[in-house]
Amino acid sequence: MTRRGPFRSASIWVTFVVLWVSIGGDRAQGKDFRWGGSLRGYQFLRLEDTPGQRRDAELANLRITSELAWGAHLRLESHGILTLLSPPLLGAVALADARSPVFLSLQGTIAEGDGAALLAGFDRLSLRAEMGRVRLVAGRQAITWGVNYFWPALDLFAPFAPQRIDRDYKPGVDAVRATVPLGSFSEVEVAGGILGSSRAGDGALAALTRVHLGRVDVGFMGGTFHRDRVAGGFFTADVRGTGLRGEITWTDSGDPLDEFRDRESFWRGSLGVDRLLNPFLTLTLEGAWNGYGVSDPADYLKMLGSDRILRGEITALGRVHVGSSLGWQLHPLWMFNNTVLINVRDPSGLWIPTARWSTGNNTELLFGAQFGFGDDLRPGGIPGSEYGAAPHTLLVSFKGYV
Repeated sequence: MTRRGPFRSASIWVTFVVLWVSIGGDRAQGKDFRWGGSLRGYQFLRLEDTPGQRRDAELANLRITSELAWGAHLRLESHGILTLLSPPLLGAVALADARSPVFLSLQGTIAEGDGAALLAGFDRLSLRAEMGRVRLVAGRQAITWGVNYFWPALDLFAPFAPQRIDRDYKPGVDAVRATVPLGSFSEVEVAGGILGSSRAGDGALAALTRVHLGRVDVGFMGGTFHRDRVAGGFFTADVRGTGLRGEITWTDSGDPLDEFRDRESFWRGSLGVDRLLNPFLTLTLEGAWNGYGVSDPADYLKMLGSDRILRGEITALGRVHVGSSLGWQLHPLWMFNNTVLINVRDPSGLWIPTARWSTGNNTELLFGAQFGFGDDLRPGGIPGSEYGAAPHTLLVSFKGYV
């Protein structure tokens, strides 16, 4: 591993100093400090043998969480992360981890070589203030506006990839968010921030209204994201023990390149169903329409270069997808899950089976795999299908919490 020297920006060091000063001092001043953390380690093994490339890969993640409160109205939250990747370009990392584009320079590379990279930074660093009926959160934070699991259309704040199996922590974004309650389980949320490196190209300002109507919740969203104008809505409902959820968005693109892709405007939406089949079996079904996607795999390559694909806002290349997840609790300490993601038009699919073993109150072992089915790469590196080129991968993981 080669030493890379200090981070490119001094802001992360300033952040550490501010946190140290804030946490220190006399506790009699009314401060309440709590801390915790987690250690996660992933071992991946690719079943295919590619000449000149390693078949094994490792990911280790140490997260230290802290919360400092001044009375009941002011609270500082931080999540410091130390990550080891080996090798640095880890294709299977999407199963367990992801990094969203951010504006503030709160992360950097400590060291990097051909075989490994050591990274450090903050995934959360926000100040929350309760001002009467208004809750204000400023800084790096997690924001979730979607209601669906695999392909949320409403969540434009660093959504999870559909194949992601580790969802304990959503990537943080740099934003200011105000929440005003309207009544029981109803509220208006306004968020503004910079979701990337450019103030002009990655700014966001939007509002979401959630309304509780007994067994049905509805929401309406509108605003601007990355030069786009976006409007949409969602609903969730409970129908005789079956959970229904759906969301839809319309986007008026502000990306000049979308004119050449014939995507000046497009619709996206998804519909999901959750059902407890018996005390041990849980079924989730979801279907999605991606108006930004394409039907011909020959066009996938040009879509892969799209800014909204690269930043993770849209996590599908095709147009029509279905997904299912069947959870089986064999024992209080053992949980099996069988996930299948399908591109209907290709056709291609991903099969992701996992088994979780709760080895203690704060520890867990996870065993899993990913298998891609469909047409492989065509000559020239053109994808033959969306999921067909996904490597067959085995994984084992350890998680410990404090």
